[in-house]
Amino acid sequence: MTTKAGEIGPKSRKVWIPVVLMVVGLGGFFAFRIMWGLMKLGYVDSAIGRMRVLHTAESQFAKVHPELGYTCTLSQLPPGYEITRLLAKGGTDNGYAFEIFGCQVPTHDRPNSMYYITARPLHLGQPAFCSDQSGVLRADYNGSIENCRTNGVPL
Repeated sequence: MTTKAGEIGPKSRKVWIPVVLMVVGLGGFFAFRIMWGLMKLGYVDSAIGRMRVLHTAESQFAKVHPELGYTCTLSQLPPGYEITRLLAKGGTDNGYAFEIFGCQVPTHDRPNSMYYITARPLHLGQPAFCSDQSGVLRADYNGSIENCRTNGVPL
């Protein structure tokens, strides 16, 4: 079979099909990796924002309830969009699980003066975040809550 100048013959088409499929497949793979990375970056940004909101809510709770001090229950925090969303999702949101713990039992003469807030990553490769009543937000880039509390890098 003869072809005119500039035309692709049947044999050369068979060669190009796998090449085109390979290029499209590799492009799709790299596009997926980039999008996944951007999504995880959004999760990290969201977790940092939620941690700051939770600290602010703890401070507001302690001001309104000086006899109790801080709370260790998300449901007792002043309602807001972020806190309501966390409660509706069982303390998890955007790839992180949030928790408040480490409180003292308040007595009539001594309110709770301490707490820890943590954001534990639900996906590998994401940092863990933690904070306490000082308001200093810390991160552990290996994703460990325990290391965050003891050796976390201040943000």
